[in-house]
Amino acid sequence: MSSGLLYGLGIMSGTSLDGLDLCYVEFKKDDDSYFKILNTKTFNYDNNWKKKLSDIHLKNNLEIKKIDLEFARLISEKILKFKRDNKILKLDFISSHGHTVKHKPPEYSIQIGNGKLINELTNITTINDFRTQDIDLGGQGAPLVPIGDKYLFGQYKYCLNLGGIANISFKENGKMKAYDICGCNILLNTYSKIYNKEYDKYGFLSSKGKIIPWLIEKLNTINYNFIKGPKSLDKISMMKNNYNIIDDYISKMDDVNLKKIGYDILATVVEHISYEISKAVNTKSDFDNILITGGGAKNVFLVEQIKNKLKCRVIIPKKTIVDFKEALIFAYMGKLRLQNKINCLESVTGAKRNHSSGFIYN
Repeated sequence: MSSGLLYGLGIMSGTSLDGLDLCYVEFKKDDDSYFKILNTKTFNYDNNWKKKLSDIHLKNNLEIKKIDLEFARLISEKILKFKRDNKILKLDFISSHGHTVKHKPPEYSIQIGNGKLINELTNITTINDFRTQDIDLGGQGAPLVPIGDKYLFGQYKYCLNLGGIANISFKENGKMKAYDICGCNILLNTYSKIYNKEYDKYGFLSSKGKIIPWLIEKLNTINYNFIKGPKSLDKISMMKNNYNIIDDYISKMDDVNLKKIGYDILATVVEHISYEISKAVNTKSDFDNILITGGGAKNVFLVEQIKNKLKCRVIIPKKTIVDFKEALIFAYMGKLRLQNKINCLESVTGAKRNHSSGFIYN
């Protein structure tokens, strides 16, 4: 390890299947609030990997184990390319979130991207699987990023991530609180495909639609919305148990009528997301602020609807933070784990205690 400094590479693969995010960061060993992003890169998934990751929850355990190793090889290949392309000489550790296959707390949470194999293929200390220990301690195993929100982005009252799932962290009575709010880009991407679009760029499609009154009423009364935290969502439970009302609606329509109301579905989903976020941001003060990151921060229409419903100041940071905040924080979690410092907060996940989580492979 470099004297006084630690150099880490955070790796994140989210539910939106945008790609593999790599964030190379400089940390100080004795200052847990310092970070400097040195290089970043997103390696987009090809169609083969998009399908594989999209369908993996349908596979049996043997197939999942096989893909676990394949994904570790892919991650290792991209790490080594990233190192070469950026002429990186100092890299103390890799900290990888992997890709979530199944998340069913309090029973289990499964991520692929075998840390042991990444370590063997890169010859770099690797930390992964940050969720298992938290679940063993009675927690949700999620959200994990609030530790970074607390120390790296402490100047903000709220930190909102608009990823595949919208999640929020905030300070309450001196403690960090956080939870998954609702579906976000997973929903918007899914229903953008009605128009043969991978996603609703800038919110252009949804901005042209009208809210469907009965559908917004149904979405806003989903049972999950009324569960008190800690709570977390995954792709399977979200689409199957929470938002199947949209799929049921679509399944009853022919292609012609579906095209006519497609914008309205997206507009309704945006209204639902912004409404649930407004409920989560419990403030009436103009002096409070909220930091918005993740792919949804680029959705102009969605951000406008959120702003319209909030009293506090909304801040969209520079592009690097918007795109790589989660990968940055996983690098940070790895740094804390190597130093055996707390990186999972019981006030967030509901675990029995704060703890230092993640498996280390040297």
